[in-house]
Amino acid sequence: MVTRKDLLSSPSYWLTNMQIEVFNLLNTYMEENNLTQRQVAEKLKVSPSYISQILNGNFNFTISKLVELALLVGKAPVIQFQSIEEIARVEENVQPKAQRSGKASSISNASKIIVR
Repeated sequence: MVTRKDLLSSPSYWLTNMQIEVFNLLNTYMEENNLTQRQVAEKLKVSPSYISQILNGNFNFTISKLVELALLVGKAPVIQFQSIEEIARVEENVQPKAQRSGKASSISNASKIIVR
């Protein structure tokens, strides 16, 4: 059985969380500004297929692209680092008792990349 600490120690867990955050950021920006993938690609100076990859969750971005994307949509990327133990402890205290007892399960978004 995979423990919560094992999950929080997994690079794929954190990459997936960041991909979800970037997807949400880009998708919201496109909807609010009525932009196509091609228009966003032109603004970022990337190919439309790169934007498609982001929206399909099939991408691995560089830090510089993350910063460019955040700034394009008028957001400031803020990256914080916390110990895995601290995150697990905070999440354990936040989850409802039924989830802690194993009666229900969910993976909360513990990503510490904050785009404001």
